[in-house]
Amino acid sequence: MHSNARKMVAVAMFAAMGLVLQYIAFPVMPAFGFLKIDFSDVPVILSMFLFGPISGVLTAFLRSFLHLITTGLAPQNIVGDVASFLATTCYCLPVYYFFNKGTNLRNKVVGTFLGVFSMTLFMSVANYFVITPLYLRFFQLSVTEMLGMPLANYVVIGILPFNLIKGGLVSAVFLILHTKLLPWISRKRDQSTVHYPMN
Repeated sequence: MHSNARKMVAVAMFAAMGLVLQYIAFPVMPAFGFLKIDFSDVPVILSMFLFGPISGVLTAFLRSFLHLITTGLAPQNIVGDVASFLATTCYCLPVYYFFNKGTNLRNKVVGTFLGVFSMTLFMSVANYFVITPLYLRFFQLSVTEMLGMPLANYVVIGILPFNLIKGGLVSAVFLILHTKLLPWISRKRDQSTVHYPMN
């Protein structure tokens, strides 16, 4: 019970770190200034490596839920935070799976590539069929009025490269941290699997 309580506290702390990082966002594409990059996925994936995939997904959920609560329960915020949660999950799970098989170069490359690819594919498809159409309905605008271009063009020249850039930057930060923290992560994971005798 003590170990589970510590894990839940750690998950909550990682989620809070993710929330703070989600507010520290910056644009990278001048034509689409509303698309902003943040590094809130990094605490999520660190939580996943320390406590397992379920804890990582829970961290992502708590981060997005806290962000929704702090920004307001408007329909567009709900859509944005649900999409953010799903995109984070799509990115983190492949990275975790392949890194967990071994930290050799091949697993790192494959895991990182599949994580970025999964997130980019999901966000491109979701924006075309769900996210952007919902925004258009909420704001009662046509796609031309809101974006100045057809939806397919927006996905190809906006959403797709944005997520590739975001995935690349987040992966670079994570790889640096993973290399530095690997011995500590290994010790913590070993400690979490120790079974203490009952009194």
